[in-house]
Amino acid sequence: MTESLFHIRDIRVAEAPAPSPRAELHRELGRALAELNEQVLRLDASEEALRGYIEQARLLKSAMAAQGQRDYSTTLRRLLDGEGTGDDVTDLVDFEILTGKASPLSPPLELWLEGDKVKGRGTFGLAFQGPPGRLHGGVLGLALDILLAKTQDFVEQIGVTGTLKIRYLAGTPILKPVEFEARLVRMEGRKLMCEGSVWVDGQQTVAAEGIWISPRGDYRLKPEYAELEAAIRA
Repeated sequence: MTESLFHIRDIRVAEAPAPSPRAELHRELGRALAELNEQVLRLDASEEALRGYIEQARLLKSAMAAQGQRDYSTTLRRLLDGEGTGDDVTDLVDFEILTGKASPLSPPLELWLEGDKVKGRGTFGLAFQGPPGRLHGGVLGLALDILLAKTQDFVEQIGVTGTLKIRYLAGTPILKPVEFEARLVRMEGRKLMCEGSVWVDGQQTVAAEGIWISPRGDYRLKPEYAELEAAIRA
């Protein structure tokens, strides 16, 4: 059976093909390290216990370092040439901050397309706290940057953040499910305008507006999303 090959244009934000057994184990390792990270915060342990944990952590780091790391530039080159493997895609997507399912720095934030919107959901732990009991505003800004970027899954071009305007309407709690939503507003040549919001228990806590810039060519809807033209405000 021939393995599917991928071009970087085939990759949607925060999405990857079905993971291989290796990728599944990497995700499990990432989750375990994320749990460890949460446990370290304000750990109530004796000095002796802390010294022991430090030694164990250093031993684990040394053991992992001995395994080496996959070369990112080679992975990226295969994807740019349309010769990327499924593992190449998961290597690119699974270690993204906040959304990467194998990243110890990720809640993870799950993102998906639903109709003409991008939806998201995540529960953020103590590692993401700003004010007591509240999610750090910078983390919300990062999450919204990633969320709004995913509106480009509806179009044929991929661009970069030009402007991101955020209004904080209320505190967003940690340790509770947080809902995200974004949609395309309009396209003007190489500019894509979009808006997003954050919700907890039905209350909106953050509003955002963004402009993405395509470095090569004008934005246009993918053929399979042509019906969204009517949903985009003129």
